[in-house]
Order: sequence, then C-alpha cells, then structure tokens
Amino acid sequence: MPNAPTNPAGTGRTSAPAVVSSYGRGGTAGAVAAEWTKLWSVRATWWCLAGSVVLMALFAPALGGSTANNYRTDGVDEEIPIAHSSVPAMNLVQFAVVALAMLAMTTEYSTGSIRTTLQCVPMRGRMLFAKSAIAAPVMFVVGIALAVVGTVTTTPLLFEYADTDMGKAVPTVLAAGVYVAPVGVFAIGVGAAVRSAVGTLTTVFMVLAGLPGALAVSDNDLTRKILDYLPSTAGQHLMDGDTHPYGRPAALLVTLVWVAAAQAAGYIVLRRRDA
Repeated sequence: MPNAPTNPAGTGRTSAPAVVSSYGRGGTAGAVAAEWTKLWSVRATWWCLAGSVVLMALFAPALGGSTANNYRTDGVDEEIPIAHSSVPAMNLVQFAVVALAMLAMTTEYSTGSIRTTLQCVPMRGRMLFAKSAIAAPVMFVVGIALAVVGTVTTTPLLFEYADTDMGKAVPTVLAAGVYVAPVGVFAIGVGAAVRSAVGTLTTVFMVLAGLPGALAVSDNDLTRKILDYLPSTAGQHLMDGDTHPYGRPAALLVTLVWVAAAQAAGYIVLRRRDA
C-alpha cells in the first residue's frame, strides 16, 4: 500500500505540500493561472483595451486620410498599402497597451498586494515569468486586433490610393502583434525594477518616444545609429518590413534585446529588494 502523507502532529491533516501535489496546483502553472485570473478580473484591463481600440480607430484614419489628401494635392500617383497607417498610429496607441502590461506589476506595489503574491509565489523569478508569460500572448492578440481596426477604418479614406494587396497588409498586421507583445513584456520588466506606476510609465515613454524624438532632430551620424537601435524604431522597421538599415528578423532581435535587458533589471531588483 503506498505510503500516506506523514502527520507528525497527529492532527488528522495532511501537510500543505501533499495537498498541493494531490490537486496538481502550484508551481509555474499555478502562478501563470493566477496571473491570468488577476489580469481579467480587474476593470483596468478592459478600460485599457477599449481605450487602445478607440485611439487606433481615431489616429489611423486621420493619418491615412491626411496622406491621401496630400497625394491628391501634390498629384502623386502612388498607392498606399491599407495597413500602412496603422504603423505610425501604433507609436501613439502602444502606450495604452503599455499601461495595461505595466499595471499588472505596479498596481500590486501600490496596493501592497505584492506581499500576498510573493507569499503565494515566493520564487520571484517565477512570479516575473508568470506575469510575462501572460502578457506576451495577450499583447500579441491585442496588437493584431489593433492593426486590423486601423486597417479597416482607414481603407475607405484612402479612396483611389488604396493598395488592397493582402500580401502587403497581412504581414504588417501580424508584425504589429509581434512588436506589441515584447513591448508589453518590456513594460513588465521596467515595472518590476521601478515599482512605481508613474516612474514606469515615464521610463517606458522616454525609451519608446522621448529619446527617439530627441535623437531624430540631430544630424549626427552617431545619434542616427543609436536611433536605429531603439525599440520603437526597430518596431517600425518590423511592421513596415523595411530592409534598410535592417530587415524584420534583425528588427525583432533588437526589440528582444531591450526586453531581455528590462527583464534582467526587474529580476535583479526583485531579488535584492524587499516587497
């Protein structure tokens, strides 16, 4: 007969590890399941998602319609890929998505619930992985959905300039998801390192928008090279499918390097500082 869980206290209760094992809970799978539940059980998630859709439905048509009008005024005889306007619009809309990913980490610090989370998942690397593992696929789907919204709302405003070639549109839409997913994981890493919602949003904004904007006005060759290897610039190359200064695989690699750096910083802070 298999050995039963020991009960040295004689209380008639099994030990906690035996209970966890018997029901198949705990570990990495349990941590991921808990983060999934937390993500979809708060209103902030739905507000961020709704806000990102509304912003994309506003910005993408505005950019696309403006480009078409400029083409007509200047007499340009070119077509505009229908998904193209979602790329520059994503530079603005991405911050609603960043807020969603960021809040998954920083809200727990602001409310003090991070202590409960770390009591349930004492291995801090596992906790960080669980949050990132949930954010990545969710952000991937959100990125694709936003690109679709941008494409659908922009196409009627392109008039005769609309290039409806799906061979161009589909890769751009998919690449939007491939870019937004690591950006969400990047925000979680920064949130783990900074711990403050304001500080995290400021840091992410400076990396994704502030620094690129400052470097873009310079004619210095070095600053131009630095600009090419910032995550938002790499994201544009990834979504547009540019070949200069690098193609989509290199653009994804640049983005992932930034994600790895943010996650490493977050892990180090989690290991060295108390909650």
